[in-house]
Amino acid sequence: MRGVADAPSRRVVWVVLVVMLVAAAAGCSTGGEEDEGPEGRFSAVSASYQHSCGVRVDGTVVCWGDNEFGELDAPEGAFSAVTAGVAHSCGVRVDGTVSCWGDNRYGEATAPQGRFSAVSAGTSHSCGVRVSGAVLCWGDNDFGQIDAPEGVFRSVSAAGQSSCGVRVDGAVACWGRNHYGQADAPEGRFSAVSIGGGHSCGLRVDGTVACWGDNGAGQADAPAGVFSAVSAGFFFSCGVRVDVTLACWGYNEFGQTDAPRGGFLAVSAGVVYACGVRLGATVVCWGSYDDGVPDESFDLFG
Repeated sequence: MRGVADAPSRRVVWVVLVVMLVAAAAGCSTGGEEDEGPEGRFSAVSASYQHSCGVRVDGTVVCWGDNEFGELDAPEGAFSAVTAGVAHSCGVRVDGTVSCWGDNRYGEATAPQGRFSAVSAGTSHSCGVRVSGAVLCWGDNDFGQIDAPEGVFRSVSAAGQSSCGVRVDGAVACWGRNHYGQADAPEGRFSAVSIGGGHSCGLRVDGTVACWGDNGAGQADAPAGVFSAVSAGFFFSCGVRVDVTLACWGYNEFGQTDAPRGGFLAVSAGVVYACGVRLGATVVCWGSYDDGVPDESFDLFG
């Protein structure tokens, strides 16, 4: 999810500014129709605001969509993971180092040295898990979103002005902005966590999904069942069930919760669209804007 450079307030971005840009730049069709992503076979995909990135099975990274800040200009080399932020992207190379590219006005693309096991790009900050398990964040810190707690973590998720991580004991810790309760993680043991605009979702060790925070559009009403993955978008969420089918819930004005049929390896929920990796390793995206412009404003820094 990305901001608008010359807006008088970088806190609120009105929908009218991005209606057609998201539909065109994200590479997704309108009205919930499916659109195949770039050619090739992929192991991972990350959907954001106006751009997406994926890791091909050969380890190379390809990004598509808007490139106003160079967020599509992925460096050469082999990567194990990639993450698309609002106007910047980051990836973990196979040697464990992190590379970021795109907007860097807050230092969000200035990746620290060292070896990492995971990285997550938010709006104007990024976080990574060092091979030691310590979490390190960099970039904008208006709400303490880069003040990661001490301890050993398995994974981390950055979005808006908040961050969350899963500790090695399975507990979820969140920090940063908490105006919707997105940082009020529930108790229990989790295997994964994903933070969105104003809500967060986690995958419990028993495979059930729990979401917390803003629920104005039902984005925190996770369905019953057992899942292998979950992703929190802006006003919606998606997950991969253990039977490899997709389930999405929440705001659906643009068809972003109309998940395609078939088997999937992974899913990533963005602002008004989502992308998934099919069992055959191809990428498909769905959602984006329809002809109508909703009255709501999208606070991409939430």
